[in-house]
Amino acid sequence: MATLADFGIPAAGFGVLQPKQKHKWQVTFVGLARLVPGVSSREITRQATTLTLPNLSFEEVPIHRYNTVSYVAGKHSWDPISLTVEDDITGLAAAAINGQIETQQRLIGGDLPGAWLNTAATGSDYKFGTIIQGLDGNEGVTETWRLEGCWIMSRDAGDRDYSDSTAATIQLQIRFDHARHELTGNGYGTALNGNL
Repeated sequence: MATLADFGIPAAGFGVLQPKQKHKWQVTFVGLARLVPGVSSREITRQATTLTLPNLSFEEVPIHRYNTVSYVAGKHSWDPISLTVEDDITGLAAAAINGQIETQQRLIGGDLPGAWLNTAATGSDYKFGTIIQGLDGNEGVTETWRLEGCWIMSRDAGDRDYSDSTAATIQLQIRFDHARHELTGNGYGTALNGNL
């Protein structure tokens, strides 16, 4: 009888590793909408449905010499991530998003005390952290992305349509300054209790 240990690529060793699955993840926020009383970012975590992971690119710097060109890496930049949130009937997720936007600039509901259209004095007044965790299906974390210096770059509240009964969503683009990617030490989550 064949087992998974019989399959694989000879040059890489036998056996097939379980792939990470796209639907096992969670996203949490640190300091989002912190200035708005009664608003919690947990509502966004609860209603999140899709998310893009951080993508990194480097500028290409050409070095010209005589009859050749070589290239070195220049400055790096991170692309914004996209987050889709279901707009719940209670409005709690939308309230957390609105609270963050109001913290960045007071322009939606005027819920914060102060001047209308007032902008935060520094980025630290409104920036937040984002933690994206890959899960193994048994509450074990297989990887963690830590995004620093986050702010909502754009918000799309979607549309309404009498002929469409699907869930209403809010699309967010979140810009950030830096990301760190951490993998678990053993890479097996809790399935093997760390034993191979």
